[in-house]
Amino acid sequence: MTYWIVPIQEDMWDVILSEGIYGYKEDISNYIKNGDYLVIYVSKYYAKKYGGKLVGVVKAVSDWFKDETPIYPEEKIRNKGIFIYRIKVEPMVIGVCDFKLILDQIVFIEDKSQVAKYLRNAPANMKRPIPESDGKIIEQCLKEERGK
Repeated sequence: MTYWIVPIQEDMWDVILSEGIYGYKEDISNYIKNGDYLVIYVSKYYAKKYGGKLVGVVKAVSDWFKDETPIYPEEKIRNKGIFIYRIKVEPMVIGVCDFKLILDQIVFIEDKSQVAKYLRNAPANMKRPIPESDGKIIEQCLKEERGK
């Protein structure tokens, strides 16, 4: 199993769940593939509820496709597609996990004083997958709803 961290804007989460689609502004199909797991991290910027938290693990269930139809809130406001590189996803584990609560258990963040550099862009972790063991720790944290 290959796990990837992907940061999103908070208002994208409901659409990812309801539409079953994850989208990004650039083509990242060389990284994330059909069958991979995406760990959803909500960026702190403009977040009201989930900023700095992990909210789910979804599984990619299609190949990437390009679609300019506005589905995310920012796209609807601008009336144009922004996150046009898309992949269908299915939820595996949904919950709320405060990233700070598991920071000492996960290994993909090598420099704990520089956490932000591992959580920006997509895929995050400097375009490297995270270890499966970290994916399992995150899944357990989500199941336990630590940090709600």
